[in-house]
Amino acid sequence: MAARKTAEFMIVNRRTGKALTATGADNGQAVVQAAPTGEDAQLWTQSGSRSPMKLINKLSGKALDLVNGGVESGTWAHVWEDIEDAPSQKWELVKLTATYKKLLNVQSGKVLDIVNMSEEDGALAQLWDDVDGVGQQWKFVAAEPKAPMKTVTKRAPRTPKAEKEPAPVKAEPAPAPVKEEAPVKEEPKPAVKRTRTRKVAEAVKKAATPRKPKK
Repeated sequence: MAARKTAEFMIVNRRTGKALTATGADNGQAVVQAAPTGEDAQLWTQSGSRSPMKLINKLSGKALDLVNGGVESGTWAHVWEDIEDAPSQKWELVKLTATYKKLLNVQSGKVLDIVNMSEEDGALAQLWDDVDGVGQQWKFVAAEPKAPMKTVTKRAPRTPKAEKEPAPVKAEPAPAPVKEEAPVKEEPKPAVKRTRTRKVAEAVKKAATPRKPKK
């Protein structure tokens, strides 16, 4: 029966502030330190609630182990499939403070350390004698819950509405041709009758003309 696993956490080195990281998912992949990002390769769970326990990597699903089950100082750490009762995969959590603890390997009696006390990303984790150094102290940092990914529904682009064509302008009927009116025929003016006044004037003029004496 598989042991119950706990919540996920990172294992962070006190000296460097870097997290214990599996470099792959296959058996034998090295375990190194790297800047903490919370990626699956850096997340671990405890297999079992009591010490000693196994530390299972999330990326690989494999246990923190030692190359060839070694017990000598300088033996590199790696991940390997979970083997029941394998002593090289069991670790005692030795409490130092409320935050930090040592990882003591049950089989070797040695603790987890970093090669050459390196502060570089990619430096290997190894087994080493307990020398009470800060490079051998670790804290478990709970993984932050990941926000659920939002499903974005893409809307189909709107088809632009066809513009209505303007109604054709109704042609107004052409005006009917203007019928030319026939010219008005002038009627002849009636002859002016000589009036009596005119006759009198002529008579006066005639009387006023002096008559030549007869010879």
